[in-house]
Amino acid sequence: MDVQTQILQNIHQEMINGSFSDIQVFCKDGATNGSRLVLAALSPYFRAMLTSDIAESRTGAVKLPSVSQSVFQDILKMYFCKMNLVDEDNCMQILDAAEMMQLDPIKESCKIYLNQSLVMTTETCLTWWRTLRLYHFLDLSQRAFTCLTDNLADFVKTEHVIHLSKGELLEIISKDDLKCKEDDILKAAMKWIEHNNPDADDVQVIFHNVRLDIVDRRFLVNEVVFTNIVIENNVVRKMIQQVICSSLPQITSTTRFLAKGPRVFISHHNGRSLLSCFTSDEKWEDVPPAPVNPGWGYSTTSLDNKIYVTGGFKQHKCTLVYDIIRKVWNRGPGLNCRHWSHGSATASSKVYAISGELTCAIEEKTEREEKWKVVGNLGLCREHAFSVTVGEDILVMGGYITARSSDLIQCFNTRTRTVTKLDTRLPCSTDSLRGSVHLPDVYLVDTDGNVMHIQVTDVNGKIHIENKLVVKRKPFQCNFGIVHIHGNLLCFTEDRISKFNLAEGTEEESTFAKPQRSGKVHNALLV
Repeated sequence: MDVQTQILQNIHQEMINGSFSDIQVFCKDGATNGSRLVLAALSPYFRAMLTSDIAESRTGAVKLPSVSQSVFQDILKMYFCKMNLVDEDNCMQILDAAEMMQLDPIKESCKIYLNQSLVMTTETCLTWWRTLRLYHFLDLSQRAFTCLTDNLADFVKTEHVIHLSKGELLEIISKDDLKCKEDDILKAAMKWIEHNNPDADDVQVIFHNVRLDIVDRRFLVNEVVFTNIVIENNVVRKMIQQVICSSLPQITSTTRFLAKGPRVFISHHNGRSLLSCFTSDEKWEDVPPAPVNPGWGYSTTSLDNKIYVTGGFKQHKCTLVYDIIRKVWNRGPGLNCRHWSHGSATASSKVYAISGELTCAIEEKTEREEKWKVVGNLGLCREHAFSVTVGEDILVMGGYITARSSDLIQCFNTRTRTVTKLDTRLPCSTDSLRGSVHLPDVYLVDTDGNVMHIQVTDVNGKIHIENKLVVKRKPFQCNFGIVHIHGNLLCFTEDRISKFNLAEGTEEESTFAKPQRSGKVHNALLV
């Protein structure tokens, strides 16, 4: 033990013994003896108290009405004996006392303990956010804030949301990378407004911080537009009407995190590595391996913040679900039929697995349902076809039918569950078709290099298709995926990305980074 440590321990022992005491310290539950010199050396708080002309200096009595005697003794022991006594029972009491006494080393011990042991939940994150910010523990406070915003959908269901201050509410809903659905952000804002009754200007400020453009319009119509909050505020009412009456396509509710920029998820099969992510800033982002290998020929589609993988050569009835936000895989219920080289789509918040080489069946599942249901039959086994959702209809286009290329378009109505054959056909017969959908525009590419642009509209419940353009590019191998971005088709294959300029009908030199993974490409999803 060094001399300095020995001296500090001796001082602490003398204080315990009551030797050389010239002051009394009155805690909230008892009194103890102390030394002016030692306390003044301990912190600026005591130094100012004992060297100025205030009662403590004159009377020799220091009052600490918010500090227990045991906490005061623990702080002295920690300071003089270099012992860390912070635990679950006393951490916040020691932290409060250390903050008041300006004991930064003790505060740091509390911070280290909290950093290692603090568990935050939806119920506690608001309290921790406020508390830790008061102590200027900014990294821990941010951790609590992130817990709150990451679980905002659950937080909205609690009563804590109505107890936010206006500043706290705006700090939460103004973040541009929130990972919950914008519907939930709007629910939080409206719940707060209903309880706190702010003035009209504050209501407008709150609504200006909600991304109404990515709220589900059905939610706006059914749950928002006729509320008193909207009816009584002309500015807010016009904001919502502008979104509802927009000519832009109807969107499913999404998140700001995803809305910041498009990302492309590539079905890049290589064992259990089923997906690769190409970000909006043209970089590759890791996707963890799936829990099982379904084999090649699986199909992918996206719904809200999840990618559904169905079927495959090795496991025809497999269902896997990748959560884009949490970046985790889960296994879903098995399909009823054997799907391979099949199609998939989403419509009306449901996922569909469609036909394939081994079955004509169409299966349906909602996110909450525990089983798939067979809900239709194409009457044909269709391989490598492409599916387009138009309202409540799913159009199944092209692909391979009984070993022959096809230009056939079938329509499956998800409400009546009927299948019809459209009179309009694709401009080219295809044996493997991929596409990118931006209704009314649909861009299609087949393995022969035919680039097709068609327009699909729903006129009074009847699907109308107009063939707009067919141009040629280099033929593909059978495994590829495409997405339409800024007037170009990005074409993803096993080892490269190519760019096809639709306006000029030419392929441009690619400057994109090569994929980190190789493997058969089944599809590309822009989400």
